[in-house]
Amino acid sequence: MVSLASAQKTDARGGAARPGRQLSYIAAARLLPSFCILASHLSFERVFHDPAAQAVYYRIFNPAGFNAVSFFIVLSGFILAWVSANRPPGRDFQPKRLLRILPVHFLTWALVVCLFGSLFAPAGLFTTLTLLSGWIPDHTVYWAANAPAWTLSTEVVLYLVFPSVHNFLTRRGDRFLLASLVAMVTVVVLLPIIVMALPDGATFANAAFTERGHLVSVSEWKYWLVYVFPLTRLLEALCGVVICLLVLRGRWMRSVLLPTGLLVLALVVEELWAPVLLTLSALTIVPIVLLIGALAAKETFRWSTGAPTARGPLGRISSYGKYTFGIYMYQWLFILVCEHFLRPWDNGFVLGLALILGFYGTCVGVAMLSYRFFETPINTFIKPSIAAYARK
Repeated sequence: MVSLASAQKTDARGGAARPGRQLSYIAAARLLPSFCILASHLSFERVFHDPAAQAVYYRIFNPAGFNAVSFFIVLSGFILAWVSANRPPGRDFQPKRLLRILPVHFLTWALVVCLFGSLFAPAGLFTTLTLLSGWIPDHTVYWAANAPAWTLSTEVVLYLVFPSVHNFLTRRGDRFLLASLVAMVTVVVLLPIIVMALPDGATFANAAFTERGHLVSVSEWKYWLVYVFPLTRLLEALCGVVICLLVLRGRWMRSVLLPTGLLVLALVVEELWAPVLLTLSALTIVPIVLLIGALAAKETFRWSTGAPTARGPLGRISSYGKYTFGIYMYQWLFILVCEHFLRPWDNGFVLGLALILGFYGTCVGVAMLSYRFFETPINTFIKPSIAAYARK
């Protein structure tokens, strides 16, 4: 294991092996869950004409979308702790973090409203715009406009509490961190089990809700509490913070085989047995936590041995990791365009596969253009004002 001291030192062969340096393994790993989320949303449509092919596609990727969201929520906390290891959060922390998400959020919201605003209630449009939608236990509200933006409600809460939480956790010992991680994971696992024993109240159906391949209705308040409520999902993000601190202290395993095997096993259990509330995050939170930590520990150990930063195919793939937020935010707009204007459905197997891959490629391309010509100029323009505010 690599210690915090060795992770921060300068190595003559490998360069500066310190927090703040890009974690190529994690950056590359972000692309697969981003594809799973997009493929999950596309699986609600009849991509393939053949019912068997459509059923297989739907049963594989529909539940994978829920788990991919959990991966990104845990990873968001990890990344915040990683970039804060050398420079603790200051007055500019929240403004700089919001600057990373708000430009794309406002743009995608405006585009969806201009094209499809009549489909949504004014309350949903307002709460989505202001990033309050996740606090409202109503799917017509938190899925309004650009539906994936509901996760930003959790991000905002994470940004608000992170400086205090990070300052507190960095002063605690390894045992406290490990106990905190176990406690938070336990809550994530037990919460759906507990609420399943309670009355459902109002229920609603959606193409995302299946058990063993069959569509089911889900309790409105239970689904919201387990999957959407920002304070519930904040626990997963804080798991990422603790993981990062333990990795930096050299207290994490480097093998990715065990968490990968557990993740595959959890996905099989979800497909063959699990009630829908358990498939949202409870069954996969443990392997996701183990996997993110293992990927980071494996790479920081390579740095301590003087190994160079990842090159070749892995290095090229990891360079696309920074576009996954754009992929996530633009995908729903393109799905709505396909639903209402293009309708490229009922394809043969080859054309259906080409549609899925082409759809993802389009989102990657748009995310790259947005990053280069929209987000970067806005960041360049506003960051000096944030820096001046931080100096006061």
